[in-house]
Amino acid sequence: MGENAQRVSHSSDINTSSAGITSSKVDHKVYVNSKLVSVDGSAVADHLPVDGVNTHTSVTTANGSSTVKAGGFGINRTGDDDSCGHTRAGGYDKVKVG
Repeated sequence: MGENAQRVSHSSDINTSSAGITSSKVDHKVYVNSKLVSVDGSAVADHLPVDGVNTHTSVTTANGSSTVKAGGFGINRTGDDDSCGHTRAGGYDKVKVG
């Protein structure tokens, strides 16, 4: 059935460390509920890991859909891992991406 779509700059589209997606990797025209959809390689806010010691910086989204794309890149979904290993959480539950 698919997972919730992840969007840029939306407070409910975070990873398991509460870090949001700050900007899209590419300039595309795909929006979900008036927010730009996130694709692989989009920037993620700096955040602390589980140990609370070494801040994760330069993190990007990763592991998006291999079949649903925007601007040629896989759309990120709830459950996809970011490059730091944290998993995307939340997302927009009215748009599912396979």
